[in-house]
Amino acid sequence: MSERLPSTSLFEDAIDVPLWLEADRVTGFADRLQRDRGIARRLAAKAPVERVRGWWRDVRPPNSADTGRNLARWRSLIGAAMLILGAFTGSGVALAAFHYDGTMPINVVTALGLLVLAPLALLLPSLLLMVGRRRGLRAIADVFASLSVGALAGAVYRRLARTPADLTGLFGWQAGRSEAVRRFAQWQLAYWSQLAAVAFNLASIATATALVTFTDLAFGWSTTLSLAASDVTTLVHALALPWRELLPAAVPDATLIEQSQFFRLAGTRPSGIAASHTLTGWWSFVVMAIACYGLTPRLLLLLLARQRLSAATRNLLLDDARVTALLDRMERPALSTAALEPERLEPTGAVSPPPHPPAPRGAASAVIWGGSIPAAAVASYALQRFGYHITAPVDAGGDRTLAADRATLDELTTAAPATVLVFTRAWEPPLLELFDYLDALRERLGAAVSIIVAPVAEDRGVVSATENATWTRAIARRGDPHLYVETGAVA
Repeated sequence: MSERLPSTSLFEDAIDVPLWLEADRVTGFADRLQRDRGIARRLAAKAPVERVRGWWRDVRPPNSADTGRNLARWRSLIGAAMLILGAFTGSGVALAAFHYDGTMPINVVTALGLLVLAPLALLLPSLLLMVGRRRGLRAIADVFASLSVGALAGAVYRRLARTPADLTGLFGWQAGRSEAVRRFAQWQLAYWSQLAAVAFNLASIATATALVTFTDLAFGWSTTLSLAASDVTTLVHALALPWRELLPAAVPDATLIEQSQFFRLAGTRPSGIAASHTLTGWWSFVVMAIACYGLTPRLLLLLLARQRLSAATRNLLLDDARVTALLDRMERPALSTAALEPERLEPTGAVSPPPHPPAPRGAASAVIWGGSIPAAAVASYALQRFGYHITAPVDAGGDRTLAADRATLDELTTAAPATVLVFTRAWEPPLLELFDYLDALRERLGAAVSIIVAPVAEDRGVVSATENATWTRAIARRGDPHLYVETGAVA
C-alpha cells in the first residue's frame, strides 16, 4: 500500500512524521511498540534519518493530510519568487547604472556604487541571518535581519501558505520554541536571501553585457573627491587583483583612466564622446567587478546556506521528542507480556514478575520522584508498561534534601544510562522542582540520553487523557528533543 504513494522529500517528512505521531498517541503503547519494532526488524538502514523515513513509508496512510507536501509546494514557489524578484531588481538597477543618452558618459564610480558597493553593504543582514541571535549581537541581529529579503520572504510565506499555528516558527526570524526549529528558520531565510542576491548579480551582468553588445556606450569616471588619475589607477589595479593575470584586457591602464576623467572631456563635443572607441574600455572591468565582488560571495553563501539548510532539515526531523520516542520504541524489545489490566500491588507489597519477561536488552535507569511509586513495584511496572529492564532505581524529590538529590545525580552519572525513566504522580501538576531536577539531569547525562517522564496514576492504573495532556504540554515546553512523556496507556 505504501509503495503506491508518491515519494516524499526530507522536508515533507520532517513536517508530517511528528504531526502523525502526535495523533498516533491515542494508539495503545503496547500496539505502537509491537508495530514499530516489527517495522524496525524489516529495515536495513541503520542511520536514524533513514530508519525514520523507512518507517514512515511503511505506516503512512494513503489519505494523510499531506501538510508537508503543501508547505513544500509553497516553499518552492517562494524560492522561485525570490529568483524573479532578484533578477527583476538586478536588471532594473543595471539599466539605471548603464543609462546613456549620448550626452555624457556613464560614470563608472556610480555604476560600481550601485552594482558592487551597495550589494556588498547588504551582506551584513545576510551574515547576521547566518550567525543567528547570539549573545551580544541579538538586538543588532533582530534589527538588520528583519530588513533582509529572507525575512520578507518568510512573512509572505506565513501569510500565503496558511501555516498551522504550531509550524509558523519554521519561517520566522525570532520564532520557534526548539533549537531545531530556530536553526531551520535561520537557514531557510538565509537561503532565500542568497537566492535573490545571486539572481540580482546574474541579471546585472546579463543586462550589462546585453547593453554593451547591442548599444553604443561610453564610460568615464568622475567624483567630487580629490583623487588624481594616478590614485584611481592604483585603486583600479588593486580591485582587479583577482582577475588581472587571467584577463588583463579587463584592467583599465593609466592612459585610459587619465583620458576618461570627466573634466578632461569638458571641451569634447557630445558626438565625439559617443564616437570615442577608447571610452568603451571600462565595461569589462565593471562586469568583472560585479562578478568577483557581487556574484562570487553570494554564490559561496548560497552553497553554505543550502548545505546548512539540508543539515537543519535533518535535525528538524530527528530533534523532535515524538521522533525520539519512535526511535526508542524501534530499538526496544516487543511487549508480549504487557498487562491488559492495571497493575496493583498485593497488600504485602510483593510483586510477581511476568511469567515470560522480555529480554533485558532495553535496560534503563529510573528515578522515583516524590514517592510516586513504591520501589518494589518499579521493575514490574516498567517492564510491563514500557518494556524496560530497570537497574537500581533511585529516589528523589518530595521531602528529600537538595544534597540527597545531588547524590542521586552523581549515582546516575556514574551509571551512564542510555535511557532514564522518571516516575512522577500523574494527578499532581508539573512543579518547578521537578523541572530543575530534569535540567540538572540533562546537564549531567548529556544531550543524547533519552529521559522519559512517566506519570503514574494514583492506583497505578491507567493515566487519564487530561493528566497525560497536561504533562505532555508541560514537558514539550522544555524544548528538549530527548525528553518526552510516556504513560504506557491512556484512558
